[in-house]
Amino acid sequence: MKRATLILSLCLVLSGLALAQSAQPLFLIERTKNINKLYYEANVAKNGEINAKNPVRAFWIMWAKDSTGQTTEPLSFLEKKVAYGYNVELDSSGKHFNMTLKPFKERLIKIYLQEGSARAEMLINGQPSYFEKMYIYSKGDSKPDSIKLYGTGIESGSSQCELVIPKK
Repeated sequence: MKRATLILSLCLVLSGLALAQSAQPLFLIERTKNINKLYYEANVAKNGEINAKNPVRAFWIMWAKDSTGQTTEPLSFLEKKVAYGYNVELDSSGKHFNMTLKPFKERLIKIYLQEGSARAEMLINGQPSYFEKMYIYSKGDSKPDSIKLYGTGIESGSSQCELVIPKK
């Protein structure tokens, strides 16, 4: 009986924590491979701060299976480790999180809240920009042939687009 009560109590606490968080969009990845899209979101706690233990979540919207966009799937083990996984750490200043994507480690993404909205900031064309989308062009299933980064310049407010040719 004590064990069942403990398990029930734990479930209630965890469900309360889950309800206390909201997800805010950061950026997405599209590919030539299919119409499914990969979304990255910031986990924002009830206190209005990004959750330090689990700041970002990624998931697929499976447009190829469901044209309503309501079918989602988590990243697979292999996708997390190689293709679309990420690392996130709190910056030493404590003001933002530093994020890198596994296949694109050379580009730092700063994650923070600005006036209550989650932001992903990255250098695009050498300018600090709000990072919105990455499009991956690939003729095969291996390494991409090119990557386009899209965003909005923080200072200028103008659209930014940069073509990156990965080293093979």
